[in-house]
Amino acid sequence: MPVQHPLRTAVIALAMTAVAACAPTDEVASADSAAGEPAAPHEMQVVARDFAFEIPDTVAAGMTTIRLQNEGPDMHHFWIVKLAEGKTLDHLLAETRGDKLPDWAVSVGGPNTPVPGGVSQVTMDLEPGNYAALCVIPAPDGIPHVAKGMSSSFVVTPSDHRAPAPRADIVLSLVDYDFQFSQPLTAGEHVIEVKTDAPQEHEVVMVRLAEGKTLNDFMTWMQKPNGPPPGAPVGGTVGLAPGRSNTLNVNLEPGEYALICFIPDHKDGRPHFMHGMMRQITVS
Repeated sequence: MPVQHPLRTAVIALAMTAVAACAPTDEVASADSAAGEPAAPHEMQVVARDFAFEIPDTVAAGMTTIRLQNEGPDMHHFWIVKLAEGKTLDHLLAETRGDKLPDWAVSVGGPNTPVPGGVSQVTMDLEPGNYAALCVIPAPDGIPHVAKGMSSSFVVTPSDHRAPAPRADIVLSLVDYDFQFSQPLTAGEHVIEVKTDAPQEHEVVMVRLAEGKTLNDFMTWMQKPNGPPPGAPVGGTVGLAPGRSNTLNVNLEPGEYALICFIPDHKDGRPHFMHGMMRQITVS
């Protein structure tokens, strides 16, 4: 599996500071519709530990809220990859070359890393089929968690569930190489649709910066993590292929935030933040 750029290993130091599916049945969805209320998304509970996921074997298709609970001392994300028919997790692990997935595998997102003990979640439309779940964040020894066994698979089964996507009040477009908001973020609760409007996949890692600290402080600390970190991750979305989207529910406190994409570029293999895909924003 891909080994991330060495700078990403420094993010693990943040971790030092700081499950079965419970899905609504189709009968519940029908009852909601009969009552004139839209059906609610399914829920998929994910527990991450060092170095394994606890997830259900099967999930019903449809709009699904995926909730990642990090119970390990390291940071973890839940990168979801849709596999072509007949392909398995073993095929994915064997056929991935460098930083590039096989052509038959599609990144559909997933919750990005919270701090240890924290929770991150996204809502997405899961299509029927076979899926893999990976964590490729490097451990302190530089080895990606997936190489330590942190991968799993699940099957999305057909369903008549027809919950609508959450109604977003803000759209965040991931482009080459920027984060474009439909309107400025403000303090409080928001529903953010995150989508990739680019020819290659992107992610967004959201970092709440410590008081008085900047994005430059955070990036400098990543290269040489001495002393307390100048920020802490608060979620986001993992890699989204072109045209794919996830929805985030966030409750933002006033302050300074950093947005970063660590995914390697298709052309030169350098992480996207080295192409300028990082930004500091003020939430007030």
